[in-house]
Amino acid sequence: MLTLVFRTNVFFHFKVTFTLMSLDTLKKDTSHHSDSPKRSYAWMLPLCLLIGFLLVILILFGKTFLPATEVQTAPVITLRQAQDAQSSNQPVTTGSTKGELLFQATGWIEPDPYTTYVPTLTNGIVDKVLVLEGESVKKGQLLATLIQEDAELDLKQAEKKVTAMQARIHAHCAAKDIIDEEIVAAQQKAAALAEELKSLNDRYDRLTRLTSGAIPEQDKIQAKFLVTRQQALIKEAKAEVPQLKAKLVQIDLERETMERNLEEAGIEKDRAQLAFDRTKIHSPMDGIVLRLHAAPGKKRYINMDDPHSAEIVELYDPNMLQARIDVPLTEAAALSVGQAVTLTSELLPDKEFSGVVTRITGEADIQRNTLQAKVSINNPDPRLRPGMLVRGKFFSSGQQSTVASDSRPSGRLALYVPEAALFEMSGNSAKVWVASESDTVEMRDLTLTQVTRENHRQVTEGLRSGEQVILPPFDNITPGDRIIPTPTKLSSK
Repeated sequence: MLTLVFRTNVFFHFKVTFTLMSLDTLKKDTSHHSDSPKRSYAWMLPLCLLIGFLLVILILFGKTFLPATEVQTAPVITLRQAQDAQSSNQPVTTGSTKGELLFQATGWIEPDPYTTYVPTLTNGIVDKVLVLEGESVKKGQLLATLIQEDAELDLKQAEKKVTAMQARIHAHCAAKDIIDEEIVAAQQKAAALAEELKSLNDRYDRLTRLTSGAIPEQDKIQAKFLVTRQQALIKEAKAEVPQLKAKLVQIDLERETMERNLEEAGIEKDRAQLAFDRTKIHSPMDGIVLRLHAAPGKKRYINMDDPHSAEIVELYDPNMLQARIDVPLTEAAALSVGQAVTLTSELLPDKEFSGVVTRITGEADIQRNTLQAKVSINNPDPRLRPGMLVRGKFFSSGQQSTVASDSRPSGRLALYVPEAALFEMSGNSAKVWVASESDTVEMRDLTLTQVTRENHRQVTEGLRSGEQVILPPFDNITPGDRIIPTPTKLSSK
């Protein structure tokens, strides 16, 4: 029996121990399998960071690792063109004829001197819009209407108030006629009482002259009483007149107060009438609708942050147009007010429009490196519209002058490029290699003139003042190549 129990305990202990060992083994296997992926991919994080860092360096500074070609460069020179020696000693003829073509520049058409904005002068909701963009309008023409019900009711209320106050003043002043009649009646009554008083005085005098005992004393007392009573009635009748006149003065003062109130009511009526009239927006001028800011159901409010919150339309006069032209600073020195300009547009390529520089803006464009000039267009074509691109040719002045002195301006600015840097020349066109600011090669197409100075050729298009052009030899360079420019100073007078 003891042996059986012992064997049973040993078997149970062995089974429990085996079960615990199996659980520990499974737990270790599970943790081993769960940790192995983390250990296998952990080393990739620093590798990815290193690769990304190398890519950033390659993108930012990769060009510095490329081979560079050392080249000789020369600057594009800016000079003022000298006036012709013969013309400098001869007077210029008088007249409005255009002189020498100085430069050309592009710009846009706009209203002269500005666009006319037509706003609503009262808050409201747009009811009807009677015009569209591009339509011609006449002065006084109805452009749009606002919803009028509220303004109409306010006007009727103001009119009724004025009418009621006028009737009140009329009724109040009608009492003056009655009081005037009462004054006349009181005066007449006093006069009648005065006549009766004479008769009573006469009777009383006769009675007092009679001898004592001729008549009863009671008759004398009664006659005296009648005289006294009549005098009191006269005083009473006369006292009514000042009272009635005081009422007239009171009525006049009250009438003045009511008339002032009537004036205030009239002002309120006029304001209501003005608000009602302002629900109809009329054109202030003859012109063409440039832009439309209103539509039925749209709110229009004044005193809002939006600058267009009260606008209905924008108008311009087709007979008053100007060109807003951006002139490069290299040419701006030749600008002057009153300068003759010829304008052309792609809309009418065969037609030229004459114009005059009316003003030059006070600030240059820092981004475009230009100075804006306003050119008034003489007799503009009705087909021209604001925003159309135009090209302007600016001419020298043709006004009368005396024999020129050495102190007069020497002319417009011009760009000159070394002739050695030009290649593939054909007439007035050529090509040139330009060293960019990033030290790479660019190819430019140039437009030249026949003017040369000290081995330099005048260029009108394709280069900017101060740029560096590459001098030969440049057989082995291509656009985009990295270079090491070495500036070479070439003389030019």
